[in-house]
Amino acid sequence: MNREEIISNIKKDHRFAKKSLGQHFLTNELVVQKMVEASSIKDTDSILEIGPGLGILTREIFKSPAREIILVEKDYDLCARVREQFENKRSKVICQDAMILIPNLQVESPFKVISNLPYNVGSPILVQLLTVCPTLPSRIIVMLQKEVAERICAKPNNSNRGLLTVLIEQFGEAKIIEQVSKEHFYPIPKVDSAVISIENISKPDLDVKKAMRFIKMSFAGKRKKIKNSLFSTLKIDPKIQEEIAKKAGFDLNQRPEDLNRESWFILLKELEQLA
Repeated sequence: MNREEIISNIKKDHRFAKKSLGQHFLTNELVVQKMVEASSIKDTDSILEIGPGLGILTREIFKSPAREIILVEKDYDLCARVREQFENKRSKVICQDAMILIPNLQVESPFKVISNLPYNVGSPILVQLLTVCPTLPSRIIVMLQKEVAERICAKPNNSNRGLLTVLIEQFGEAKIIEQVSKEHFYPIPKVDSAVISIENISKPDLDVKKAMRFIKMSFAGKRKKIKNSLFSTLKIDPKIQEEIAKKAGFDLNQRPEDLNRESWFILLKELEQLA
């Protein structure tokens, strides 16, 4: 179906996006085809889709050989529709807030996430999937607000880097695989979107709660040097600061956004042992 046909079906179904849930319905089927293609779904995979909405991505996922498909929809009106259309022997529909479900999600590995995430919860859902979900996803393909996607995928020395960038880097490799204009949604949002892929996911050898606290400290002062944000807050002796920086391969006069994945890992590991 083309955009006009999809919008016509939305209107016939008397569906109106709920601003409180950040709903904007995707109207470009080529985008969802690319998302599913990028997921490389095998017949052993369990798939989680958060916010299936009117099912444009869901229908494409169902064409795959996935062993199990879990659909989580917070909007109870939409959930009834999703259950009617898509629940069968290899799928399960859950009417619940994903933020509540994820910490208790029971799913068999290998497990992949493919979703068009609502703008207002995209970042916290990603953090939950990586840090508190009982089963770590092997791959995540999600659509987010373009600005958030660019922040997640920002490289060292880029001022867009922040807590989310550094945290996700410790779990896997993130990259933007598709830019999506706001014109491909109904109703049209104020911002463009982008699809990101997080691959080669594994749990880092870190105390994640401590790591998140240290990263947050580092980025608390905008554009501050790392010695004036993180080390100053932790009141670490200057000699120890120098030793840690040397081990991690960075200069104390650098800013948090300048450090690469490897330097951050060593830094976080060293701080973990001091705390």
